[in-house]
Amino acid sequence: MSLLSKKTSISTHPHRFLFLNILFIACLAGIATDIYAPSLSAIALSMRAPISKVQLSLSIFMVGLALSQLVYGPLSEGLGRRYPLLIGLIIFVCASIFCAMSTSINMLILGRFLQGLGAGASSSLWRSVFRDIYQGDELAKYGSYLSIIIVFMLPAVPILGGYLQHYIGWQAAFYVLIVFGMVTLFLLLSTFKETSKHHHKDRLKRPFIIQSFRQLLTSRIFIGYAICVFFSYGAFFSWITIGPVLLIKTIGLTPVEFGWVSFGMGSIAMASASALNGRLVVHFGSQCMLRFGWITMCVSGLLLLLGQSLLGVNLYGVLLPVFMFYFGVTFIWPNAFSGAFTPFGHIAGYAGALYGFLQLAGAAIIGSIAAHLPSESSLSIGIIFILSPLSAWIVYETMVNKKSKSSQNKDSRI
Repeated sequence: MSLLSKKTSISTHPHRFLFLNILFIACLAGIATDIYAPSLSAIALSMRAPISKVQLSLSIFMVGLALSQLVYGPLSEGLGRRYPLLIGLIIFVCASIFCAMSTSINMLILGRFLQGLGAGASSSLWRSVFRDIYQGDELAKYGSYLSIIIVFMLPAVPILGGYLQHYIGWQAAFYVLIVFGMVTLFLLLSTFKETSKHHHKDRLKRPFIIQSFRQLLTSRIFIGYAICVFFSYGAFFSWITIGPVLLIKTIGLTPVEFGWVSFGMGSIAMASASALNGRLVVHFGSQCMLRFGWITMCVSGLLLLLGQSLLGVNLYGVLLPVFMFYFGVTFIWPNAFSGAFTPFGHIAGYAGALYGFLQLAGAAIIGSIAAHLPSESSLSIGIIFILSPLSAWIVYETMVNKKSKSSQNKDSRI
């Protein structure tokens, strides 16, 4: 074996093993969000709490997740990726234990907030780690693998949550999160080496932080895309908040049936949309894909309202529109992310922190609103499915597209 081939095998093997680390880190926040969704009604009954307050525990998790993005992102620019991830995972495991031991809804809400603070490290840094270790063809190759796994893994989480609720009880979901967090922490301690080559303590100094965030906050393109995701992800999270109550409590699905329905809708819709977006974006561009996604989301909301008026609260009147919504919203995330981050590779840590904060703030704010709306019919979620993508579309046309056209006109005059 030549020296070159030896070097290649040595450098590639750790990267392949790190892929497992990234997979666990990337899935942590999503699993923590969805795994106990089938247990919302059972938690309300067990703790004698209003269902709206139990739903609030979903949104409060997003509040912690969003706020912590603004800390972990800049911290990784100064200290690297490994130490912030370790801190976040320790907080997450301790908070998961606190949630499992909760005896009141207020304890659970506090525990979920602390969980969000811990999970924020994995949510904000896994993309940075991915960019650190893969480049060129490897980035595309392993990025495709990761996307395929996540598309099928995360929608399957409610199935696990449904079986845990059916056979053990709502605390079982948090026991699984404790184990998952400890396994992720073990992998990080035993196999994860620092991936950042550009972190420096000077990047934690106040002038650099202020300059970086000012550059992002004054960019109409970055903020425009981020607000688009704020509304789109907010609508997505509203279904996670309202859906379990609508399908389990009102329509009468069991937690296990809810899990399988969620998996079927989510995996098929998101996988097919991801594949279609990859093929079409090359020919039609990201602008067209974004508009198609928002139109599909609006149509899904209109179908929910129509189904409610014609069929009442009916399983089939809900499933098809929600399937369409999953399909449409999948076109938003990759295209908005690409448009927002392209000009800011030199401050990717800060860009990721602010972008993630605004995305999750949408989930927290719109999800909190959804938690206080009636969950016994399709009207609330249908209205959200219409208003959120319309708001995102208006922001895109007034901030992003208008700015792009003015830049092109300026360039043509020059």
